[in-house]
Amino acid sequence: MIKIGINGFGRIGRALFKINQKHNYFDVVHINDIDPDLKNMIYLLQYDSTYGKYEKDIEYIDETHFSIDGKVISYSAEDYIENVDWNGAELIVCATGIKKNIIGVKNLINKSIIRKAVVTHASDLVDNTIIMGVNEDEYKSDEDNLLSSSICDANAVAQALYHIDNKWGIKNCFFTTLHPWLSYQNLVDGTLKSISSPGHFWKDYALGRSATESMIPKLTTAASAVINVLPNLKNKVDAISFRTPTAIVSSSDMTITLNKNIDENEVKQYFKTIAKGNKYMLYNDESLISIDYKQTEESSIIDGQWIKVLDKNVLKIVLWYDNEWGYSASALGVAKLITKK
Repeated sequence: MIKIGINGFGRIGRALFKINQKHNYFDVVHINDIDPDLKNMIYLLQYDSTYGKYEKDIEYIDETHFSIDGKVISYSAEDYIENVDWNGAELIVCATGIKKNIIGVKNLINKSIIRKAVVTHASDLVDNTIIMGVNEDEYKSDEDNLLSSSICDANAVAQALYHIDNKWGIKNCFFTTLHPWLSYQNLVDGTLKSISSPGHFWKDYALGRSATESMIPKLTTAASAVINVLPNLKNKVDAISFRTPTAIVSSSDMTITLNKNIDENEVKQYFKTIAKGNKYMLYNDESLISIDYKQTEESSIIDGQWIKVLDKNVLKIVLWYDNEWGYSASALGVAKLITKK
């Protein structure tokens, strides 16, 4: 198997690791995180408040090594990716969300220390942005060494928009994402400076408020991230977001004006057909709630109950996605695309 390293062992890094171990895609040879306490990292890997206990045999060896089911993996605690000995990894998945690490990854590639890399956030510093199920055909193996897997919202929304635009043509779309709290938010009211995200740029004081008590409206980069992979939708798509007082699973409520007339049954049948055998999209018409979609690996689940049509060409769609697990599975899909090519 291809040897890979994971940079950043937080929520996304650990989900990436567990999904990879489940499917045996890659040989993970090294993990780097800023926290030097490997025992604490192993503890978080074993006991997860969202996904439950991890049923693997994990053992601490020393401060720079641990094993999982007997397989030894090296560990380091460097705050900059270029300072890490990647133990022969050919590809790195960088799950830190920090700009300086993207620059560091590019330097590692230029020095031929690694061959390729995937970063788990949107960036204009990468060679290309790939959302699996949408634009993977645009990957150029001889040119694209540093890829972005975009953001969770775009991975979900782009699935629906891609197929809708192909079938009926999109005149315009506005969507609202409902996204669970993230670790940088405050448990109790605080200032914007108290937010812990290292790259945060928000100006709205509401983002400093308690994440556990209220829905908090905020700006989102989801629309621009979608347009990045579906450029034909430029000036046709916009969005806002709410942080919700829930732990996992996001939703997107989409209102789309189409170029052609449609009916509800036509739309439902279209998505049912697409979802059959699709690795990145599911279709559901049961009466489910957000938590029912926890740990779903597909990027987007179309909720057939809420497909509505108004005035023959205005389409309402609700979709769901596990913003950690589903997104991490898609990011691994980008890594698989690289190694397959």
